[in-house]
Amino acid sequence: MSAVMLCLSSCKTTSSEGASFCPVYPIAGEKVAQELKNADYASFPYTWEWIGRINKLRQELELCQGSKFLKE
Repeated sequence: MSAVMLCLSSCKTTSSEGASFCPVYPIAGEKVAQELKNADYASFPYTWEWIGRINKLRQELELCQGSKFLKE
């Protein structure tokens, strides 16, 4: 559950300036967060596995954005 909350709360935007462009991570929003509070792992194992992969994507996008700012 903490991975989901981290995933939902750590979205950033980037500017499209520069040679490399990192996609913007979409914000799930409050409605999705409320639904996930009621979803237990046993009932939705594939969904939770997918959310874990989304969290990894979020981390990779943050690295991509960070490397862009290091070049400037």
